[in-house]
Parts: sequence; C-alpha cells; structure tokens
Amino acid sequence: MDRDRRLTAALLGGVALLLAELRFEHREVLGETWRSWIPIVYAAVTLVAGAVALLRWGGGRRVLTVLFGCGVAVGMLGFWFHTGGHLIHGLRDVLLAWRVPLGEDGGIKIGSQPPALAPLAFCGLGTLGVLICSGRNA
Repeated sequence: MDRDRRLTAALLGGVALLLAELRFEHREVLGETWRSWIPIVYAAVTLVAGAVALLRWGGGRRVLTVLFGCGVAVGMLGFWFHTGGHLIHGLRDVLLAWRVPLGEDGGIKIGSQPPALAPLAFCGLGTLGVLICSGRNA
C-alpha cells in the first residue's frame, strides 16, 4: 500500500474516533434537534464509502476527495451552529478564556453551551484528506 493510501486510512481512523466521540457528546441533543445528526451521519457515510473507495483507490481517490471536502463544509456548519451564528462572538469567548484564572469558570457555567471550536476538527481532517487525495498522482 502506498503512502497516500496509508495516510488516507489513518484519516479514516480519525473519522471513526470522531464518530465515537460525537455519539457520546451529542447524546442529549440527538433527540432535541436534527442538526445534531449532521456530523454523525456525515462521519458514518464517510467511513463506509471511504472504506470502499480505499479498496478501489484508482477512482476511489476522487470519491475520497469529495467526502473529505464535505467534511470541511460540515465543520464550518457545525461552527456556525455551535456559536449560534455569532462566529466572531464565539471566537472572542474562546480567546477571552485565556484571561480567566485557572480553576474558575469565568462566569460561564460548564456545559451550558456547545464548544465553539469542536466542529472545526472536521475541517482539519477534511483539509488533510483533500490535500492527500487530490495530489498530482490522482
């Protein structure tokens, strides 16, 4: 197996771990809103279709590029939902957390809002996947 296929397989392993984590972290909101299912469905589809595409590397590489590209979109959409559409406000809250003394909550109850940057994990995996799968050997 060549280097790109091994790297892609490793990224799919990352998607599998992210799926397991998401299922746990979204356990409460899965019954409350359809939006919480987006990353779970995306990750599951990516794992199944990605495994098949990995076996058929020739044309599968293009399929994987599209799948990973969709991951970037899923991550950005999740960032939008996690910040309530207030992206700058969400980033500001994350940056201001560095000013809060250790052991204090800074006036925000832990778990009262979704983690703003967590969905961007999909952007990272997606970007790496697009870079690997859309290489010049594609």
